[in-house]
Amino acid sequence: MLHTQARVAPPKRSTPYRGSHATAVLERRILRLTTHIETALSREILPRIGEAREAADQSETERLARLAIAGNAEGLLAAVRTKRQQGDSAESLCLVTLTTVARELGDWWKQDRCGFVEVTLGMLALQSVLHDLAPSLAGGRVGSQRRSALMLPMPGEQHSFGIAMVAEFFRAGGWHVAQDCGGTEKELRRRVSREWFGVVALSCGVSERLPALPGLIASIRTHSFNPDVAVMVGGAAFQDDAAKAAMAGADATADDAAGALSRAEGLVGLMAAHS
Repeated sequence: MLHTQARVAPPKRSTPYRGSHATAVLERRILRLTTHIETALSREILPRIGEAREAADQSETERLARLAIAGNAEGLLAAVRTKRQQGDSAESLCLVTLTTVARELGDWWKQDRCGFVEVTLGMLALQSVLHDLAPSLAGGRVGSQRRSALMLPMPGEQHSFGIAMVAEFFRAGGWHVAQDCGGTEKELRRRVSREWFGVVALSCGVSERLPALPGLIASIRTHSFNPDVAVMVGGAAFQDDAAKAAMAGADATADDAAGALSRAEGLVGLMAAHS
């Protein structure tokens, strides 16, 4: 005779956390885990990534600088075009890539890592690349007479890559731009007295020339065919202290070419409002 054993339902497992309490506990655990991850990222991982990127950027800058001082304009141009194809804008390549390489050459010059001929070759190579990028900058229609500028380095200075870049940005912004290779103060006075310029932009590369700047700016204002001419200054001599521009009697300065264009637009706007 068979005896069947009655099935007994398994005991219910006790659930320590149920409902809203379980959700709250889970959320607290997730929060603690997230906090630990964020802490690890901020303290250990992100700094390492930043250092790696800086090292990579510096390595790339040095590579491009070596191409430049070797006079390898074609190699430099090919490298920049590759960056362009990878998505870098013409503005970014001018304001970041070329500017950083130019500053690297300046540092190498100060550190005696390269000579005058090499720096000259490097600047010529950079200007060649700049001219190649110029048509890709955002263009605009040529504006009124007020939007005309004379750009030149301080008398006696040779390297004018920064001025060349600013000039290209102004042209793209619709300005009439005249460039001068940087003659004597007498030649500058003669030119501003015969031609109408809304803005005269001077580049000063070395702080030793700053004492001569107030007199030069005053002379430009005195002899200018445009009595309301605006004078802008820029260059390495102002990188550590923009207040030097006001002390020299200039109307404005800027950190880069795009900033210079913005300042100039503001100055001619004020000029128009007061005329």
